[in-house]
Amino acid sequence: KALTMHLNLGDIITRVRERGRWTVTDLERAVRLISKSVGRWFREAWDAANYLHIWGFHEAILDKDAIMERMDYVERMVEETKKIIE
Repeated sequence: KALTMHLNLGDIITRVRERGRWTVTDLERAVRLISKSVGRWFREAWDAANYLHIWGFHEAILDKDAIMERMDYVERMVEETKKIIE
C-alpha cells in the first residue's frame, strides 16, 4: 500500500478511495505495477508474504520451518520499500 501511494498509482488509489477499502484485486494490480518498476523479486516476495498471511495466519497450518523459509523474501520487501520511500 505504501509503495502504491509513493509511486502514485492513480487508478488504484482512486478505486480504493471511492470504495473506502483495499481489495485483493487492488493489491494484486499494485504488485504487478510495482514489480514492473522495481523488479520481479517484488512479486516473488509478495507471493511469499501472501502465502504466509493465508496459510500461516488465517489457516494456522504452517510450521516454523515453512514460515522461516519465506521470511527472507518478506524482509527484503520491507527493507527495499523503506529505501524507496525514504
